[in-house]
Amino acid sequence: MADDRALVKNAADPKQVKAAGRKEKQARERELADLIAVLQTEPGRRFVWRVLGYCKLFTDVWDPSNRIHFNAGLQHVGNWLTAEVTAADEEAFFLMMRESQARVRQEQIEAEATRTQRTEERARNGDDD
Repeated sequence: MADDRALVKNAADPKQVKAAGRKEKQARERELADLIAVLQTEPGRRFVWRVLGYCKLFTDVWDPSNRIHFNAGLQHVGNWLTAEVTAADEEAFFLMMRESQARVRQEQIEAEATRTQRTEERARNGDDD
């Protein structure tokens, strides 16, 4: 949770303003370092990608049940998170996308193998559906 206390007591004091600027910069660098640490692991990237999907980043916000405002709010968070990811690591978003596509392809291969195995088992057993 953000600290809402003012960083300067006297905005006319250049020393206070400069110190506040340093504190803000350090806080931002810490935030980005935290996100970089998450993005450096495959589980971290999978989690961030899952959150982006939950935030309807890749879909339309329209919903027949009047959840448009809710969906737009989710999408706003997804857009914010995408901007944070990009600020932390310009290539991370594309890496997450490639990893997601590879997972989908692997799941399709496994599903096709399962279907083929079942078909072969039915043929061996003489089962006709």
